[in-house]
Amino acid sequence: MTTPTDTTTPHLQDLVQTVHKNLKHLADWSSLVIHSSPSFPRPLITGLPPDPVYIDPDSASTYNAEDKNSPERSQHEWVLPVDLREKWTLRKWAQMFDSLPEGYWGESGGKVRGKRILLAVVSDDSTVVHYVVHDGIVKPRQN
Repeated sequence: MTTPTDTTTPHLQDLVQTVHKNLKHLADWSSLVIHSSPSFPRPLITGLPPDPVYIDPDSASTYNAEDKNSPERSQHEWVLPVDLREKWTLRKWAQMFDSLPEGYWGESGGKVRGKRILLAVVSDDSTVVHYVVHDGIVKPRQN
């Protein structure tokens, strides 16, 4: 029996293609690559967004959107396509973060950035909503 999270299901392949098209054509991402190797529990997409998906609260006041050489602007992101009806446990999240490669993840606010995944939730009508999920504790934003 095939489960909805099996990497060989047509449903999961459709999710990946839907998110890939969304990132490429609607969100204007570049350098998109689909990763579906056995080292990942699920297929992932990497790419370069046109603007930062998350800015560290400590560096928000110094971030310059016009600076094309800003470290926040040139960071590849990992994207995890999921269906809206899927249930995610802490164990599944730990497996996803553990499967990501070690090494340099970029900088945010002059500090080395921790692992993070952009969760791409796809609904029945193909609407895609993105959430940033960090590995570990992140300082909350100040209002």
